[in-house]
Amino acid sequence: MLSDVMMEKLRKALNPESVAIVGTSVDQVSVGIGPVYNLVSSFYRGKIFPVNPKYENVMGIKCYPDLRSIGEPLDLVIILLNQHAAMDILEEAGKLGANGAVIVAGGFKEVDEDGKALEERLQKISAKYEIPVIGPNTHGFSNFHKDFHSIFWHFDTFPGEIAVISQSGGVGLTIACSLRTMMCGLSHFVGVGNGAVTGFSDYLQVINLDPNVRVFSLFVEGLENAREFYECARKITAKKPVVVYKAGKNEEVAKATLTHTGSLTGEYDLYRAMFKQAGLVEVDSAWDAAVASKALAMLNLPEGDRVCAMTFTAGPSIVGMDRLLDAGWKFPDISDHARQGIRSVIGEKTPVELQNPIDLTGLGFLPQNYSGVLEVLRDESFDAFFLVWSFNALIRIPIAEIEKFVKDVKKPVVMVLLANQYEAERYLEELARRRVCCYLTPEDGATALNALLRRYKMLNRDRKVSN
Repeated sequence: MLSDVMMEKLRKALNPESVAIVGTSVDQVSVGIGPVYNLVSSFYRGKIFPVNPKYENVMGIKCYPDLRSIGEPLDLVIILLNQHAAMDILEEAGKLGANGAVIVAGGFKEVDEDGKALEERLQKISAKYEIPVIGPNTHGFSNFHKDFHSIFWHFDTFPGEIAVISQSGGVGLTIACSLRTMMCGLSHFVGVGNGAVTGFSDYLQVINLDPNVRVFSLFVEGLENAREFYECARKITAKKPVVVYKAGKNEEVAKATLTHTGSLTGEYDLYRAMFKQAGLVEVDSAWDAAVASKALAMLNLPEGDRVCAMTFTAGPSIVGMDRLLDAGWKFPDISDHARQGIRSVIGEKTPVELQNPIDLTGLGFLPQNYSGVLEVLRDESFDAFFLVWSFNALIRIPIAEIEKFVKDVKKPVVMVLLANQYEAERYLEELARRRVCCYLTPEDGATALNALLRRYKMLNRDRKVSN
Protein backbone atom coordinates (compact mmCIF):
# COMPACT_ATOMS: atom_id res chain seq x y z
CA MET A 1 0.00 0.00 0.00
CA LEU A 2 1.19 3.50 -0.80
CA SER A 3 2.40 5.97 1.81
CA ASP A 4 0.15 8.88 2.80
CA VAL A 5 2.24 11.22 0.66
CA MET A 6 1.93 8.96 -2.39
CA MET A 7 -1.80 8.45 -1.81
CA GLU A 8 -2.32 12.21 -1.91
CA LYS A 9 -0.21 12.43 -5.06
CA LEU A 10 -2.24 9.62 -6.62
CA ARG A 11 -5.45 11.51 -5.82
CA LYS A 12 -4.08 14.54 -7.67
CA ALA A 13 -2.82 12.41 -10.55
CA LEU A 14 -6.26 10.82 -11.00
CA ASN A 15 -7.83 14.29 -10.99
CA PRO A 16 -5.20 16.12 -13.04
CA GLU A 17 -5.18 19.79 -13.88
CA SER A 18 -2.13 19.34 -16.12
CA VAL A 19 -0.76 16.41 -18.12
CA ALA A 20 2.39 15.85 -20.17
CA ILE A 21 2.36 13.16 -22.85
CA VAL A 22 5.88 11.96 -23.61
CA GLY A 23 6.28 10.19 -26.94
CA THR A 24 3.24 11.77 -28.50
CA SER A 25 2.97 11.35 -32.27
CA VAL A 26 1.02 12.53 -35.31
CA ASP A 27 0.99 9.02 -36.78
CA GLN A 28 -2.62 7.88 -36.89
CA VAL A 29 -1.71 4.23 -36.26
CA SER A 30 0.66 5.02 -33.41
CA VAL A 31 -0.05 4.63 -29.70
CA GLY A 32 1.39 8.14 -29.42
CA ILE A 33 -1.61 9.91 -30.90
CA GLY A 34 -4.28 8.22 -28.77
CA PRO A 35 -4.06 10.14 -25.48
CA VAL A 36 -3.85 13.58 -27.15
CA TYR A 37 -6.75 12.79 -29.47
CA ASN A 38 -8.90 11.45 -26.63
CA LEU A 39 -8.15 14.44 -24.39
CA VAL A 40 -8.95 16.96 -27.14
CA SER A 41 -12.12 15.18 -28.27
CA SER A 42 -13.38 14.80 -24.69
CA PHE A 43 -12.95 18.58 -24.16
CA TYR A 44 -10.56 18.22 -21.24
CA ARG A 45 -10.25 21.66 -19.60
CA GLY A 46 -6.81 21.19 -18.03
CA LYS A 47 -3.40 21.90 -19.56
CA ILE A 48 -2.08 19.46 -22.18
CA PHE A 49 1.67 19.31 -22.91
CA PRO A 50 2.68 17.01 -25.79
CA VAL A 51 6.37 16.10 -25.59
CA ASN A 52 8.41 15.07 -28.62
CA PRO A 53 11.45 16.90 -30.05
CA LYS A 54 10.32 15.98 -33.59
CA TYR A 55 7.29 18.28 -33.62
CA GLU A 56 6.48 21.92 -32.97
CA ASN A 57 2.79 21.15 -32.41
CA VAL A 58 0.45 18.18 -32.27
CA MET A 59 -3.23 18.62 -33.15
CA GLY A 60 -2.82 22.37 -32.84
CA ILE A 61 -1.20 22.18 -29.38
CA LYS A 62 2.36 23.36 -28.75
CA CYS A 63 4.75 20.43 -28.47
CA TYR A 64 7.79 20.49 -26.16
CA PRO A 65 11.18 18.84 -26.70
CA ASP A 66 11.35 17.46 -23.12
CA LEU A 67 9.64 17.64 -19.73
CA ARG A 68 11.96 20.28 -18.29
CA SER A 69 11.18 22.75 -21.05
CA ILE A 70 7.50 22.83 -20.04
CA GLY A 71 8.41 24.88 -16.98
CA GLU A 72 5.13 24.26 -15.14
CA PRO A 73 4.02 21.87 -12.36
CA LEU A 74 2.66 18.57 -13.67
CA ASP A 75 -0.05 16.45 -12.08
CA LEU A 76 0.52 13.57 -14.49
CA VAL A 77 3.12 12.36 -16.98
CA ILE A 78 1.96 9.78 -19.53
CA ILE A 79 4.96 7.89 -20.91
CA LEU A 80 4.46 6.24 -24.31
CA LEU A 81 8.08 5.18 -24.91
CA ASN A 82 9.60 1.69 -24.70
CA GLN A 83 10.33 0.16 -21.31
CA HIS A 84 13.98 1.22 -21.22
CA ALA A 85 13.45 4.84 -22.25
CA ALA A 86 10.49 5.02 -19.86
CA MET A 87 12.84 4.64 -16.88
CA ASP A 88 14.76 7.81 -17.77
CA ILE A 89 11.54 9.79 -18.23
CA LEU A 90 10.14 8.50 -14.92
CA GLU A 91 13.34 9.65 -13.19
CA GLU A 92 13.00 13.09 -14.78
CA ALA A 93 9.31 13.30 -13.84
CA GLY A 94 10.23 12.45 -10.26
CA LYS A 95 12.92 15.13 -10.13
CA LEU A 96 10.44 17.72 -11.47
CA GLY A 97 7.94 16.84 -8.74
CA ALA A 98 5.20 15.34 -10.92
CA ASN A 99 2.34 13.88 -8.89
CA GLY A 100 2.07 10.68 -10.90
CA ALA A 101 3.07 8.79 -14.03
CA VAL A 102 1.54 6.29 -16.44
CA ILE A 103 3.87 3.80 -18.12
CA VAL A 104 2.13 2.17 -21.07
CA ALA A 105 4.95 -0.11 -22.27
CA GLY A 106 5.18 -3.78 -21.42
CA GLY A 107 8.36 -5.80 -21.22
CA PHE A 108 8.72 -5.98 -17.45
CA LYS A 109 8.25 -8.86 -15.00
CA GLU A 110 5.75 -10.54 -17.33
CA VAL A 111 8.47 -11.44 -19.87
CA ASP A 112 11.73 -12.59 -18.26
CA GLU A 113 14.34 -11.99 -15.56
CA ASP A 114 15.66 -8.87 -17.31
CA GLY A 115 12.14 -7.50 -17.34
CA LYS A 116 11.77 -8.31 -13.68
CA ALA A 117 14.99 -6.40 -12.91
CA LEU A 118 13.68 -3.46 -14.93
CA GLU A 119 10.47 -3.45 -12.92
CA GLU A 120 12.49 -3.45 -9.70
CA ARG A 121 14.33 -0.39 -11.00
CA LEU A 122 10.97 1.25 -11.70
CA GLN A 123 9.90 0.58 -8.11
CA LYS A 124 13.13 2.10 -6.75
CA ILE A 125 12.66 5.28 -8.78
CA SER A 126 9.06 5.52 -7.62
CA ALA A 127 10.09 5.12 -3.97
CA LYS A 128 12.97 7.60 -4.30
CA TYR A 129 10.74 10.42 -5.55
CA GLU A 130 7.49 9.20 -3.96
CA ILE A 131 5.80 9.24 -7.34
CA PRO A 132 2.93 6.76 -7.86
CA VAL A 133 3.06 4.85 -11.14
CA ILE A 134 0.04 3.51 -13.04
CA GLY A 135 1.12 0.38 -14.88
CA PRO A 136 3.41 -0.53 -16.48
CA ASN A 137 1.83 -2.57 -19.27
CA THR A 138 -1.40 -0.59 -19.18
CA HIS A 139 -3.93 1.29 -21.34
CA GLY A 140 -3.73 4.10 -18.78
CA PHE A 141 -6.72 5.69 -17.09
CA SER A 142 -9.61 8.09 -17.63
CA ASN A 143 -11.73 10.22 -15.27
CA PHE A 144 -14.91 11.06 -17.15
CA HIS A 145 -16.37 13.58 -14.72
CA LYS A 146 -13.19 15.59 -15.28
CA ASP A 147 -13.53 15.07 -19.07
CA PHE A 148 -10.14 13.39 -18.74
CA HIS A 149 -10.16 10.57 -21.28
CA SER A 150 -6.48 9.73 -21.63
CA ILE A 151 -6.10 6.05 -22.54
CA PHE A 152 -4.36 5.36 -25.84
CA TRP A 153 -7.24 3.28 -27.25
CA HIS A 154 -10.69 4.21 -28.47
CA PHE A 155 -14.00 3.68 -26.75
CA ASP A 156 -17.17 5.71 -26.69
CA THR A 157 -18.80 6.38 -23.33
CA PHE A 158 -20.17 9.18 -21.17
CA PRO A 159 -19.94 10.22 -17.49
CA GLY A 160 -21.67 7.83 -15.12
CA GLU A 161 -21.49 6.22 -11.69
CA ILE A 162 -19.36 3.10 -12.28
CA ALA A 163 -15.58 2.89 -11.89
CA VAL A 164 -14.01 0.08 -13.94
CA ILE A 165 -10.62 -1.04 -12.56
CA SER A 166 -9.07 -3.85 -14.55
CA GLN A 167 -5.77 -5.71 -14.63
CA SER A 168 -6.36 -6.29 -18.33
CA GLY A 169 -6.98 -3.33 -20.59
CA GLY A 170 -8.85 -5.52 -23.06
CA VAL A 171 -11.21 -7.03 -20.48
CA GLY A 172 -11.67 -3.62 -18.84
CA LEU A 173 -12.70 -2.18 -22.19
CA THR A 174 -15.06 -5.13 -22.70
CA ILE A 175 -16.82 -4.30 -19.42
CA ALA A 176 -16.85 -0.60 -20.29
CA CYS A 177 -18.23 -1.19 -23.79
CA SER A 178 -20.85 -3.58 -22.42
CA LEU A 179 -21.98 -0.86 -20.01
CA ARG A 180 -22.18 1.59 -22.92
CA THR A 181 -24.38 -0.88 -24.81
CA MET A 182 -26.65 -0.91 -21.73
CA MET A 183 -26.78 2.93 -21.77
CA CYS A 184 -24.69 3.11 -18.62
CA GLY A 185 -21.76 5.51 -18.23
CA LEU A 186 -18.45 5.43 -16.35
CA SER A 187 -16.88 7.58 -13.69
CA HIS A 188 -13.39 6.10 -14.19
CA PHE A 189 -11.49 3.58 -16.25
CA VAL A 190 -8.20 2.35 -14.77
CA GLY A 191 -5.84 -0.16 -16.35
CA VAL A 192 -3.90 -1.64 -13.42
CA GLY A 193 -1.51 -3.54 -15.70
CA ASN A 194 1.36 -5.06 -13.74
CA GLY A 195 0.55 -2.95 -10.68
CA ALA A 196 4.26 -2.57 -9.97
CA VAL A 197 3.70 0.37 -7.61
CA THR A 198 -0.02 1.16 -7.49
CA GLY A 199 -2.51 -1.67 -7.02
CA PHE A 200 -6.22 -2.33 -6.64
CA SER A 201 -6.28 -1.28 -2.98
CA ASP A 202 -4.77 2.12 -3.76
CA TYR A 203 -7.21 2.83 -6.59
CA LEU A 204 -10.20 1.72 -4.52
CA GLN A 205 -9.26 4.00 -1.64
CA VAL A 206 -8.60 7.08 -3.75
CA ILE A 207 -11.50 6.72 -6.20
CA ASN A 208 -13.85 5.95 -3.32
CA LEU A 209 -13.43 9.59 -2.25
CA ASP A 210 -15.16 10.73 -5.46
CA PRO A 211 -18.89 11.36 -4.79
CA ASN A 212 -19.70 10.54 -8.43
CA VAL A 213 -18.79 6.86 -7.87
CA ARG A 214 -21.57 4.51 -6.75
CA VAL A 215 -20.18 1.14 -7.87
CA PHE A 216 -16.77 -0.44 -8.55
CA SER A 217 -16.42 -3.07 -11.26
CA LEU A 218 -13.16 -5.04 -11.11
CA PHE A 219 -11.40 -7.54 -13.34
CA VAL A 220 -8.75 -9.44 -11.38
CA GLU A 221 -6.16 -11.87 -12.69
CA GLY A 222 -4.06 -12.22 -9.55
CA LEU A 223 -3.13 -10.27 -6.43
CA GLU A 224 0.33 -9.69 -5.02
CA ASN A 225 -1.07 -8.99 -1.55
CA ALA A 226 -4.45 -10.65 -1.09
CA ARG A 227 -4.67 -9.70 2.62
CA GLU A 228 -4.21 -6.01 1.82
CA PHE A 229 -6.86 -6.23 -0.89
CA TYR A 230 -9.27 -8.02 1.46
CA GLU A 231 -8.90 -5.43 4.23
CA CYS A 232 -9.42 -2.57 1.78
CA ALA A 233 -12.33 -4.15 -0.07
CA ARG A 234 -14.07 -4.99 3.22
CA LYS A 235 -14.12 -1.30 4.14
CA ILE A 236 -15.27 -0.21 0.68
CA THR A 237 -18.12 -2.73 0.43
CA ALA A 238 -19.57 -1.49 3.71
CA LYS A 239 -20.45 1.71 1.82
CA LYS A 240 -20.40 0.95 -1.90
CA PRO A 241 -20.92 -2.20 -3.99
CA VAL A 242 -17.89 -3.87 -5.57
CA VAL A 243 -18.43 -6.29 -8.46
CA VAL A 244 -15.53 -8.61 -9.32
CA TYR A 245 -14.80 -10.88 -12.27
CA LYS A 246 -11.86 -13.22 -11.62
CA ALA A 247 -9.80 -14.94 -14.32
CA GLY A 248 -7.30 -17.76 -13.91
CA LYS A 249 -9.47 -20.52 -12.46
CA ASN A 250 -7.53 -23.28 -14.21
CA GLU A 251 -3.81 -24.13 -14.13
CA GLU A 252 -3.32 -23.53 -17.86
CA VAL A 253 -4.93 -20.08 -17.55
CA ALA A 254 -2.72 -19.33 -14.56
CA LYS A 255 0.35 -19.86 -16.72
CA ALA A 256 -1.02 -17.52 -19.40
CA THR A 257 -1.74 -14.88 -16.76
CA LEU A 258 1.85 -14.97 -15.54
CA THR A 259 3.03 -13.98 -19.04
CA HIS A 260 0.35 -11.27 -19.32
CA THR A 261 0.78 -9.09 -16.24
CA GLY A 262 3.27 -11.16 -14.27
CA SER A 263 0.61 -11.96 -11.65
CA LEU A 264 0.07 -15.35 -10.07
CA THR A 265 -3.62 -16.21 -9.99
CA GLY A 266 -3.41 -18.52 -6.96
CA GLU A 267 -6.02 -21.03 -5.85
CA TYR A 268 -9.40 -19.91 -7.14
CA ASP A 269 -11.30 -21.41 -4.20
CA LEU A 270 -9.34 -19.14 -1.86
CA TYR A 271 -10.14 -16.10 -3.97
CA ARG A 272 -13.81 -17.01 -4.11
CA ALA A 273 -13.96 -17.39 -0.33
CA MET A 274 -12.14 -14.09 0.15
CA PHE A 275 -14.48 -12.24 -2.24
CA LYS A 276 -17.51 -13.59 -0.41
CA GLN A 277 -16.15 -12.75 3.03
CA ALA A 278 -15.20 -9.25 1.90
CA GLY A 279 -18.71 -8.67 0.55
CA LEU A 280 -17.89 -8.48 -3.15
CA VAL A 281 -20.44 -9.52 -5.77
CA GLU A 282 -18.63 -12.08 -7.93
CA VAL A 283 -19.70 -12.72 -11.54
CA ASP A 284 -18.59 -15.12 -14.25
CA SER A 285 -18.11 -12.90 -17.30
CA ALA A 286 -17.31 -9.37 -18.40
CA TRP A 287 -20.90 -8.99 -19.61
CA ASP A 288 -22.31 -10.10 -16.25
CA ALA A 289 -19.99 -7.61 -14.55
CA ALA A 290 -21.66 -4.87 -16.58
CA VAL A 291 -25.17 -6.24 -15.91
CA ALA A 292 -24.61 -6.41 -12.14
CA SER A 293 -22.84 -3.04 -11.98
CA LYS A 294 -25.67 -1.30 -13.81
CA ALA A 295 -28.29 -2.71 -11.42
CA LEU A 296 -26.28 -1.82 -8.32
CA ALA A 297 -25.76 1.72 -9.63
CA MET A 298 -29.39 2.35 -10.59
CA LEU A 299 -31.56 0.51 -8.07
CA ASN A 300 -32.35 0.51 -4.38
CA LEU A 301 -31.57 -2.70 -2.56
CA PRO A 302 -34.45 -5.01 -1.63
CA GLU A 303 -35.47 -5.33 1.99
CA GLY A 304 -36.13 -9.03 1.68
CA ASP A 305 -36.24 -11.89 -0.83
CA ARG A 306 -39.87 -11.78 -2.05
CA VAL A 307 -40.05 -11.11 -5.79
CA CYS A 308 -43.04 -10.72 -8.12
CA ALA A 309 -42.76 -11.38 -11.86
CA MET A 310 -45.22 -10.13 -14.46
CA THR A 311 -45.39 -10.96 -18.15
CA PHE A 312 -47.78 -11.64 -21.02
CA THR A 313 -45.49 -14.26 -22.57
CA ALA A 314 -44.75 -16.99 -20.06
CA GLY A 315 -41.45 -18.47 -21.29
CA PRO A 316 -39.10 -15.59 -20.42
CA SER A 317 -40.48 -15.28 -16.89
CA ILE A 318 -39.94 -19.02 -16.39
CA VAL A 319 -36.32 -18.66 -17.56
CA GLY A 320 -35.84 -15.77 -15.17
CA MET A 321 -37.60 -17.61 -12.36
CA ASP A 322 -35.18 -20.54 -12.68
CA ARG A 323 -32.17 -18.31 -12.06
CA LEU A 324 -33.85 -16.21 -9.40
CA LEU A 325 -34.85 -19.24 -7.34
CA ASP A 326 -31.31 -20.61 -7.57
CA ALA A 327 -30.03 -17.36 -6.07
CA GLY A 328 -32.44 -17.45 -3.13
CA TRP A 329 -35.39 -15.36 -4.29
CA LYS A 330 -38.87 -16.55 -3.28
CA PHE A 331 -42.08 -16.25 -5.33
CA PRO A 332 -44.91 -15.93 -2.78
CA ASP A 333 -48.42 -15.87 -4.16
CA ILE A 334 -50.31 -12.65 -4.77
CA SER A 335 -53.09 -11.67 -2.36
CA ASP A 336 -56.79 -12.26 -3.01
CA HIS A 337 -57.20 -8.49 -3.13
CA ALA A 338 -54.63 -8.33 -5.96
CA ARG A 339 -56.39 -11.16 -7.83
CA GLN A 340 -59.65 -9.27 -7.71
CA GLY A 341 -57.94 -6.11 -8.87
CA ILE A 342 -56.24 -7.86 -11.79
CA ARG A 343 -59.54 -9.49 -12.79
CA SER A 344 -61.16 -6.08 -12.87
CA VAL A 345 -58.50 -5.02 -15.40
CA ILE A 346 -58.34 -8.07 -17.70
CA GLY A 347 -61.91 -9.32 -17.24
CA GLU A 348 -63.47 -12.23 -15.40
CA LYS A 349 -63.65 -14.45 -18.46
CA THR A 350 -59.94 -14.38 -19.33
CA PRO A 351 -58.80 -18.06 -19.18
CA VAL A 352 -55.76 -17.64 -16.95
CA GLU A 353 -54.88 -18.72 -13.43
CA LEU A 354 -53.56 -15.72 -11.57
CA GLN A 355 -50.49 -16.59 -9.53
CA ASN A 356 -46.88 -15.46 -9.21
CA PRO A 357 -45.36 -15.17 -11.84
CA ILE A 358 -48.38 -13.29 -13.21
CA ASP A 359 -49.01 -14.22 -16.85
CA LEU A 360 -51.55 -11.82 -18.35
CA THR A 361 -51.50 -13.65 -21.72
CA GLY A 362 -52.67 -11.73 -24.78
CA LEU A 363 -54.61 -9.07 -22.92
CA GLY A 364 -51.43 -7.92 -21.18
CA PHE A 365 -50.13 -6.87 -24.57
CA LEU A 366 -52.34 -3.79 -24.35
CA PRO A 367 -50.49 -0.96 -22.56
CA GLN A 368 -53.57 0.09 -20.59
CA ASN A 369 -53.98 -3.44 -19.21
CA TYR A 370 -50.29 -3.89 -18.40
CA SER A 371 -50.10 -0.55 -16.59
CA GLY A 372 -53.46 -1.17 -14.93
CA VAL A 373 -52.14 -4.35 -13.35
CA LEU A 374 -49.02 -2.50 -12.22
CA GLU A 375 -51.29 -0.12 -10.31
CA VAL A 376 -52.90 -3.11 -8.60
CA LEU A 377 -49.48 -4.51 -7.61
CA ARG A 378 -48.17 -1.21 -6.25
CA ASP A 379 -49.22 -1.90 -2.66
CA GLU A 380 -48.46 -5.63 -2.59
CA SER A 381 -45.84 -6.71 -0.05
CA PHE A 382 -43.09 -7.76 -2.45
CA ASP A 383 -39.43 -6.75 -2.14
CA ALA A 384 -38.67 -6.58 -5.88
CA PHE A 385 -40.35 -6.81 -9.28
CA PHE A 386 -39.35 -8.56 -12.51
CA LEU A 387 -41.29 -7.11 -15.46
CA VAL A 388 -41.26 -8.61 -18.97
CA TRP A 389 -42.44 -6.72 -22.05
CA SER A 390 -42.25 -8.14 -25.59
CA PHE A 391 -41.53 -5.50 -28.21
CA ASN A 392 -43.87 -4.97 -31.14
CA ALA A 393 -43.39 -1.94 -33.38
CA LEU A 394 -47.18 -1.45 -33.58
CA ILE A 395 -47.74 -1.37 -29.81
CA ARG A 396 -46.72 1.43 -27.46
CA ILE A 397 -44.33 0.44 -24.66
CA PRO A 398 -45.83 1.83 -21.42
CA ILE A 399 -42.58 3.55 -20.43
CA ALA A 400 -44.12 6.46 -18.53
CA GLU A 401 -46.36 4.11 -16.55
CA ILE A 402 -43.44 1.82 -15.66
CA GLU A 403 -41.42 4.85 -14.59
CA LYS A 404 -44.28 5.94 -12.32
CA PHE A 405 -44.49 2.43 -10.85
CA VAL A 406 -40.73 2.46 -10.14
CA LYS A 407 -41.03 5.81 -8.35
CA ASP A 408 -44.14 4.79 -6.40
CA VAL A 409 -42.95 1.43 -5.04
CA LYS A 410 -39.40 2.62 -4.20
CA LYS A 411 -38.26 -1.00 -4.53
CA PRO A 412 -35.96 -2.57 -7.12
CA VAL A 413 -37.75 -3.02 -10.42
CA VAL A 414 -35.99 -4.74 -13.32
CA MET A 415 -37.57 -4.57 -16.74
CA VAL A 416 -36.84 -7.07 -19.51
CA LEU A 417 -37.56 -5.71 -22.98
CA LEU A 418 -37.62 -8.59 -25.42
CA ALA A 419 -36.18 -6.96 -28.55
CA ASN A 420 -33.01 -6.84 -30.59
CA GLN A 421 -30.39 -4.22 -29.76
CA TYR A 422 -30.99 -2.26 -32.96
CA GLU A 423 -34.74 -1.73 -32.55
CA ALA A 424 -34.53 -1.33 -28.79
CA GLU A 425 -31.77 1.28 -28.67
CA ARG A 426 -33.90 4.43 -28.56
CA TYR A 427 -36.17 2.89 -25.94
CA LEU A 428 -33.19 1.83 -23.83
CA GLU A 429 -31.93 5.41 -23.92
CA GLU A 430 -35.29 6.74 -22.78
CA LEU A 431 -35.64 4.13 -20.05
CA ALA A 432 -32.13 4.90 -18.75
CA ARG A 433 -32.94 8.61 -18.73
CA ARG A 434 -36.04 7.86 -16.66
CA ARG A 435 -33.98 5.65 -14.28
CA VAL A 436 -35.75 2.46 -15.30
CA CYS A 437 -33.28 -0.44 -15.18
CA CYS A 438 -33.82 -2.46 -18.35
CA TYR A 439 -32.17 -5.44 -20.06
CA LEU A 440 -32.90 -7.34 -23.26
CA THR A 441 -32.92 -10.92 -21.93
CA PRO A 442 -34.53 -12.63 -18.93
CA GLU A 443 -31.15 -14.09 -18.02
CA ASP A 444 -29.66 -10.60 -17.68
CA GLY A 445 -32.68 -9.40 -15.72
CA ALA A 446 -32.23 -12.27 -13.28
CA THR A 447 -28.48 -11.63 -12.99
CA ALA A 448 -29.27 -8.02 -12.08
CA LEU A 449 -31.75 -8.92 -9.34
CA ASN A 450 -29.44 -11.63 -8.03
CA ALA A 451 -26.64 -9.08 -7.61
CA LEU A 452 -29.00 -6.89 -5.56
CA LEU A 453 -30.03 -9.81 -3.35
CA ARG A 454 -26.42 -10.81 -2.71
CA ARG A 455 -25.56 -7.26 -1.76
CA TYR A 456 -28.59 -7.10 0.57
CA LYS A 457 -27.66 -10.40 2.24
CA MET A 458 -24.06 -9.29 2.70
CA LEU A 459 -25.04 -6.04 4.41
CA ASN A 460 -27.63 -7.85 6.52
CA ARG A 461 -24.99 -10.43 7.53
CA ASP A 462 -22.61 -7.71 8.62
CA ARG A 463 -25.30 -5.90 10.64
CA LYS A 464 -26.05 -9.10 12.52
CA VAL A 465 -22.35 -9.66 13.24
CA SER A 466 -21.88 -6.09 14.51
CA ASN A 467 -24.91 -6.43 16.78
